[in-house]
Amino acid sequence: MEILNIESFLQTLEINFNHETGILYLCGKSYPADAIDFYKPIINWSKEYCQNPADKTTLICEIEYLNSASQKQLVELMLVFKPLFDSGKNFKVKWKYEEGDDDILSVGELVEHELEIPFEYQEIQF
Repeated sequence: MEILNIESFLQTLEINFNHETGILYLCGKSYPADAIDFYKPIINWSKEYCQNPADKTTLICEIEYLNSASQKQLVELMLVFKPLFDSGKNFKVKWKYEEGDDDILSVGELVEHELEIPFEYQEIQF
């Protein structure tokens, strides 16, 4: 299995998913022309990862902006990891958002509630 590394480009997130360390990092803005097309390889990589995950998996979401299509795909991505959490594996989500950005904080809280996976929130400066 290879490390998944996608550079940020205009309307897409930076992705750095490392199967060896279990650190899965998404950063930036997400409003691609086709969210399903952009997230498909990320979701597929994650499904393969979940077959043989690291001892500890941390999904770090450092989000500046998400459109509604990206938010839906992000939920789909996190659903892939829900069985890890439900089975008692060491899985956590760190949701980082810009200081004072209540909209992105609310998105995190909504996703957390929908998936029933506790998030760790951190307010940061971009």
